[in-house]
Amino acid sequence: MHKISIIGAGVVGTAIGYLLRKAGYDIAGIASRTLESAQKAKKFIGEGDVSTDLVAVAKKADIVFITTSDNAIEDTCKKIASESGFNPETIVFHTCGALPSDILRSAKKNGAYIASIHPLQSLANVKEAVKSLLGSYFCIEGDETALSVAREIVTSLNGKEITLKVNKKALYHAGAVAASNFLVATVAFGLELFEAAGIKRKDSLAALIPLIKGTVKNIETLGIPLALTGPISRGDTNVVEDHLKAISKNRNNMLKLYSELGRYTVKIAIEKSTLKKNDAQKIVALFNKYKRNK
Repeated sequence: MHKISIIGAGVVGTAIGYLLRKAGYDIAGIASRTLESAQKAKKFIGEGDVSTDLVAVAKKADIVFITTSDNAIEDTCKKIASESGFNPETIVFHTCGALPSDILRSAKKNGAYIASIHPLQSLANVKEAVKSLLGSYFCIEGDETALSVAREIVTSLNGKEITLKVNKKALYHAGAVAASNFLVATVAFGLELFEAAGIKRKDSLAALIPLIKGTVKNIETLGIPLALTGPISRGDTNVVEDHLKAISKNRNNMLKLYSELGRYTVKIAIEKSTLKKNDAQKIVALFNKYKRNK
């Protein structure tokens, strides 16, 4: 099996290192800005020489994962390549969903092959990441030689492959952000409205979790647009206006957010065929009215 070095000992690097070790790969080295961070990752993964010397760690392996913060990937690769840190025919991966594999092009000067391998998953902490990475989808793109190794890794994680043109990667990542990060933001929006209604934040989240889980289950079972429910889906213009009045009075700064989310929901409701055209026009008119009056 391949020897792997991990440059960047955060959640993604640590979780991938742990899972690949379980799958039979050798973790040769772990590098981080601080020795403490690298040692913490090693303790979780179970093996690997630790160091703050990125070049020395990269040289230990024939697969190098650069799992630093997104804005540090290119400079990290350049630093290692400038000191001939990649052995010839090394496979170099980054795990960013928004950036192309081409940001690793400096590694090619050392005779390396490059690709990106992005787990389409929400990775909030290492323990949860280990659970959720298995069986996930992975978006891969890059050199064919590197892609063949990426596919082996995806298979070892029981994952599924997504391939796309590199110039569409930003759109792919924006879609992932909308479905995951914006979901968190939307739940936070709901919590703030619950608090404005006098419900404690702790109680609000406990009350909303079953609703959120039920919604996700409906999406999984029925798909979109059939999973959509609620007043916009039913064309309840009076209820929508009550919402707008209440938000305008109690959380006026959130009126635009509610209205913009509502506009998009109208589109989905029309696709579901539960919202009549006349009612859709009335609801959009309400959003326009309260936008003008805020």
